[in-house]
Amino acid sequence: MTLTRLILVLMLSSTSLPLLAGTLAISLEGVNAEQTLNIRHFLSIQALEKQQISNPSRLRYLHNLAESEIKTALQPLGFYQPTINTKLIKQGQDWQAHYRIVPGPLMRITHVDIQLSGEAQDDPAFTQLLLKPTLRIGQPFIHSQYEQFKKQLSSLAVERGYYDAELTQHRVEVNLSDYSSSVTLHFNSGPRFKVGKISFAPNPLDNTFLQSYALFSSGDPVHNRQLIDLQSALIDSDYFQRVEVRPLWNEMSNTEVPIFIDLDANKKTKYQTGLGYGTDTGARMKLGMSKRWLNNQGHQFNTQLLTSEIITNLSAEYSIPGVNPREDRYAIQLSLLDEYSDSIDTRNYTIGLSKQQQRGSWQQVLALNYQQEASTFSGETDTSHFLIPQVNYSTLSTKNRLRVKQGYRLAAQLRGSSQALLSTEDFIQTRLTAKGIYSLSNKLRILGHAEVGTTWVNNFDALPASLRFFTGGDNSVRGYDYKSLGPRDDSDDVIGGRNLLVGSVEVDYRLIDNWGVAAFIDSGNAFDDTRISLYTGIGIGLRWFSPVGPVRFDLAVPQNNDADNSVHLHFNLGADL
Repeated sequence: MTLTRLILVLMLSSTSLPLLAGTLAISLEGVNAEQTLNIRHFLSIQALEKQQISNPSRLRYLHNLAESEIKTALQPLGFYQPTINTKLIKQGQDWQAHYRIVPGPLMRITHVDIQLSGEAQDDPAFTQLLLKPTLRIGQPFIHSQYEQFKKQLSSLAVERGYYDAELTQHRVEVNLSDYSSSVTLHFNSGPRFKVGKISFAPNPLDNTFLQSYALFSSGDPVHNRQLIDLQSALIDSDYFQRVEVRPLWNEMSNTEVPIFIDLDANKKTKYQTGLGYGTDTGARMKLGMSKRWLNNQGHQFNTQLLTSEIITNLSAEYSIPGVNPREDRYAIQLSLLDEYSDSIDTRNYTIGLSKQQQRGSWQQVLALNYQQEASTFSGETDTSHFLIPQVNYSTLSTKNRLRVKQGYRLAAQLRGSSQALLSTEDFIQTRLTAKGIYSLSNKLRILGHAEVGTTWVNNFDALPASLRFFTGGDNSVRGYDYKSLGPRDDSDDVIGGRNLLVGSVEVDYRLIDNWGVAAFIDSGNAFDDTRISLYTGIGIGLRWFSPVGPVRFDLAVPQNNDADNSVHLHFNLGADL
């Protein structure tokens, strides 16, 4: 054989060796999913699974380590006496590592020594934690539960102001001869630190007023959660653009820690402008001005002009924080509304007082409004006046209102009037609204909406347009014009109804990034008696999930024989809930 041929044979042999190398498969028998996951995490040979084996000696070396590694992996799960059979075989060019495991009996806790010292001995939160430990005699000893309990002690101490707390003893003793374990945990909380002087950086508001946002005062125990909660509440107040609540540890006296709230005020005046378009309203414009504070007690003033092709509304509100400004607020409102559409011709002047209060997850609004309204129906204009007490309840549940995956909104309203109290007519009216969103996947959602209302009144003709029910439009029954559904007069003009029933189901699917498509069916009507004739619209839509909320482009077709069956375009911007 010539030298050239010899070199060529050697080159071909060296390049073909990797092609002949087989791959490794690992199988575990006799263990559950949690045990399997932990074992694979500890196995050194795991790194070679599904890899080409070019060094069998290294493979056998790692395989010989497996029994010891499996034992180590099972110990944190409470198994200290497993039976393990290992097998490494070669089938053709491939390798298979098989481990048959009998975990054996769980290690039980036979002795527990948990001691709590320091001021936390009298703290109900620690008493509650110690009543529910997983470290009890007779329970399996699971190392992760032991570590978790230590973290719970330390976290609770920090949360409740025991900043000198420490674990003075913490150990576990395992005796394999009698298969028992002993747990020792001695925790000294030390003293509980208290809130010292509370001070604020210079700002335009009274410090006593700002302190009413806090759920604590000087002398109370320090709670980390309450400090964070105060910071969030002050930011949400809209008075400040930056808030930082800081314990001053370097100025601590004994166990009293001064709390300093550093903050930067927002601009006193905020202006708002906006242009838009909606198929209900046509082109529209918004101008607004807000005074974030008028005095050092946090009083505020807001005024806004909304004008469109059919509606003009000028409103103003003077608001006063309550004793608990995070939950209570009083307001004086003034509104001038002029609406002229194919269905409604009305002018309304309203002045009112209201109290807004948070009750758990529900917001309650108690209001007393006096309104004067001139409405035109059937060619006749009637002027009415009403003094209307009103109560509203609403709740909203969602993590992100601009990108809702799961959530709901519920609202209820009750209002009425009496001729004995400055009103043209006696009436009582209720209205209930529910919206819900449920995600079937990351891209697919179901949206539901239902609304029902009813009015008790002797002379319905005495009610102005603002106290009657209408349906149809972007946010009601799509496929029909704005407020075009409801009882009609002899001239076939819509005059509104005593009762309301609306329902909607929609499915939307996100295609790419911020774009999606939707299909929907809406049904409803306003009516006077128990005979309900529902109007239905079905359609499809395009969705742009913009930074300020979803923008909806809908094409809807009415399904009733007596309706205009042409396709209706609906365009709307607003939050899903």
